[in-house]
Amino acid sequence: MILHLLMKNISLLAIFCLLIASCGQDNNNKIAYRISEKDLIPEGITYSSTTNSFYLSSIYKTKIVQINAETGEFKDFFPSGLLDISFLGLFVDETRNHLWACGNMTRNGETVSMISKFSLNSGKLIKTFSYADTVANTYNDLTEDEKGNIYFTDSDGQCVYKIDNQTDSISIFVDGTEISHPNGITISPDNKFLYVASNKKGIRVLDVEKREIIGEPDSSMNSTGIDGLKYYKNSLIGIQNEVKTRSEVKIVQYFLDETGTKIIERKIIDQGNPHFDIPTTFTIVKNHLYCLANSQLWNIDSNNKIVNPDELNDVLILKYELK
Repeated sequence: MILHLLMKNISLLAIFCLLIASCGQDNNNKIAYRISEKDLIPEGITYSSTTNSFYLSSIYKTKIVQINAETGEFKDFFPSGLLDISFLGLFVDETRNHLWACGNMTRNGETVSMISKFSLNSGKLIKTFSYADTVANTYNDLTEDEKGNIYFTDSDGQCVYKIDNQTDSISIFVDGTEISHPNGITISPDNKFLYVASNKKGIRVLDVEKREIIGEPDSSMNSTGIDGLKYYKNSLIGIQNEVKTRSEVKIVQYFLDETGTKIIERKIIDQGNPHFDIPTTFTIVKNHLYCLANSQLWNIDSNNKIVNPDELNDVLILKYELK
């Protein structure tokens, strides 16, 4: 009898501990914003402290949406139809009051890719950049160094491009199979290293001054299949959505060694979240991560048409506290 009661108490204690742990996990992935424009099919997200706003790129509606961080109200920053381009990665240059966006479109059976620079204050298009190429490209994500130079990835190729802030020109910065099918890209605070998420090779470290890849592909920490990528306190955080099953989709933090060139540890921030529906990118505001949880990319075809409109849901942005 005593043993039975003891075992019962232990079981109750275990259940109680699990409930506490679950509550803690739920509190760390709260819904921060809900966008009722269900057919947005967003891909990129960024934040500006100048405007206290988040910005979402739309693939289907070929526009960029601005979200008031305080109220959650949203409006068009750059409306549909002006460029007729499917926007992907976004980046805010607070110093120069610019919003940068990667975009791609298909015209007359040919793919056209460009980087667009907007005025953060007015939303007006300042300039577009495109590298002349003989093959199709997919400009995907971008980052910026302290001098205002932009670096962006081409996921259809094996290139990182650079837009020089001084000359206003575009060129191939690094090209090679070591960064085949690159997606997310971010830069170290000292501007020494670019970190590139190659779909098959995993996270690669690029020496900016030497313009060459450092070290071998990571084989122990599983950093392949990453979409959005950001640097945070000597670590790299990525959304791993190129996986076999939906339950494997996760937000992962990869800790770097003291040189900032090698991954030495991995921690899963969130995995298998029921709100995840092809999460793509995220942005970091102070010590909080804001994740675009449900891009719903599965519901759009190669002709940029919605497949099942009735199955679309509100767009959700989840908020996590980072340590």
